[in-house]
Amino acid sequence: MKLLIDEQLLGCGGLLRSIGYDVLLSNETGLQQDSDLVEYAFQNNLFVITEDNGVATLCRFRNVPCLHFDVSLKAKTIVDELKKMNITPQVLQI
Repeated sequence: MKLLIDEQLLGCGGLLRSIGYDVLLSNETGLQQDSDLVEYAFQNNLFVITEDNGVATLCRFRNVPCLHFDVSLKAKTIVDELKKMNITPQVLQI
């Protein structure tokens, strides 16, 4: 499935493209409005990756597959990587 990468993640989109994913960057569509971008994704059967709450919400309403890379997902990714390196949180003493 082709990925549509929203404007906040263009660098990640370029990296995904360089390792072989079929990627369309949002700035390559010429579309400016979130609603237009989501409609474009719907019409073209694209999987959206975004940090934007509005885009993620529109995707849910239009049944467009979407990965909402929000703060909680970023934190989980960081914690998972730290665990792999055996770096654990320290209990703070007050």
